[in-house]
Amino acid sequence: MEVKTEQQTLVEAGSRSDEPAALDTALPTAPSVDELNLVRERTKAPIDLFLQEHHHLGSIQGWKACFSARYRGHIVAVCILGRPANPDVDDGTNIYITRLAARPDRPQNTGSWLIARAREWAALEDYDTLIALAGIAGNPGTVYSAAGFTCENFDDPDTGGGDSWQSREGRQAYEEYDKRRWTCDLRNYR
Repeated sequence: MEVKTEQQTLVEAGSRSDEPAALDTALPTAPSVDELNLVRERTKAPIDLFLQEHHHLGSIQGWKACFSARYRGHIVAVCILGRPANPDVDDGTNIYITRLAARPDRPQNTGSWLIARAREWAALEDYDTLIALAGIAGNPGTVYSAAGFTCENFDDPDTGGGDSWQSREGRQAYEEYDKRRWTCDLRNYR
């Protein structure tokens, strides 16, 4: 199956068979977060395409909620919330940001703007804690600090050979890897 970028999909959707493909495929750029619209996404396919293009881990299997920031109908950023992958730690009180991705031309503060709206939803859904993990490929999680999260711990996993998670077949190794767990107490937002 061929995965197309958002730009490819938009160009194809906008052209008819009797017209040449549009030469200008530039997506509109929002001047500020005040111009963004929040959308609760229900369809997975456009989100998967966006993640393939803008997140190093790509698409995700499922979610509890997905929110996007859109400008003139085009996705600028997404924040996906899901339950913990490990059922042993899933007591129903915590929800995780499993993907946060944005276009490089996004307005300043788009990430924290989108996280704030996802946080409001999670608090209304009666979760106690919103958790995000960061630290891969030079991403220390600065956006979580800006969104009011607290950095709880730092883990220094084995990034060398042997039994590290990165040594398994098909895994991409990163030079910089300091896992950080960012938490936000949602009881403060009720």
